[in-house]
Amino acid sequence: MLDLSGFEAYLRSKECSHNTISCYIRDSKAFIDWYSSRTDCGFDKLIELDAIEYKKHLLNTSESVVTVNRKISSINIFFKWLYESRITPDEIKIKPVKNRDARQYKGLEERELRKLRAEIHRNRNKMHICIIEILLGTGLRVSELCNIRLRDIEISERKGSLRVIGKGNVNRTIPLNKDVRKAIKDYLAVRPKDDSDFLLIGQRGALKRNAINLILEKYGKRVDVEVTPHQLRHTLGYKLVKEGTAITTIQQILGHENIMTTNLYTVTTEQDKADALEALEW
Repeated sequence: MLDLSGFEAYLRSKECSHNTISCYIRDSKAFIDWYSSRTDCGFDKLIELDAIEYKKHLLNTSESVVTVNRKISSINIFFKWLYESRITPDEIKIKPVKNRDARQYKGLEERELRKLRAEIHRNRNKMHICIIEILLGTGLRVSELCNIRLRDIEISERKGSLRVIGKGNVNRTIPLNKDVRKAIKDYLAVRPKDDSDFLLIGQRGALKRNAINLILEKYGKRVDVEVTPHQLRHTLGYKLVKEGTAITTIQQILGHENIMTTNLYTVTTEQDKADALEALEW
């Protein structure tokens, strides 16, 4: 296995944020695992055809074009480091995927969401209820959810807010609706005592992104719904658009630096088209 400590130091020298570094390392490890499963050659034998094949591999997954392009961006940084470190003889670069499929709806259908949410609430696990309500009520990225500290939360009888450090260490404050406030208060009443002030505490300390994914996956399997934190983020973004919320407001809630990213949520689903035609009267 290639030692990535040098790559991590390289990223730190570029003043990348902690979350960005984690993302680049994670995506690079995924590429290393894929490459190692295909050949016994070292990275000094890496060629452009390997990069092209990996791009095809990513496109054959169920991930969105936006996610695939994010991973390609990570791998290109990794390739640049390999070249500058003289591990590879040539600098290789993968072209991003054209965004022709990026406007497909990536969230849950209303029926799927009702089934999933009801299943989690029926289980009566206060932490799991807290997770689903925060994700649905704020649209947080999974990394942002894991990083919530008790000091970031302010809740009174009729209102509440959450301070979030998002991508690029940009701060934003998100109001908390009544469902999120109740879920947080109910969970705090049973939250295990812990030396850290992270909100979500499991048996081994603060929850990590993999734990969040596994929790949602467990409930999703029970009701036959494929679900990830990012899908719930899309679900909220689409619902806000459908209810007529200003696109700039959605941008601030979701913490998008570029409003063009927010525009991805202004999609039309198959159900939208069916509802529009069903409502016609001549």
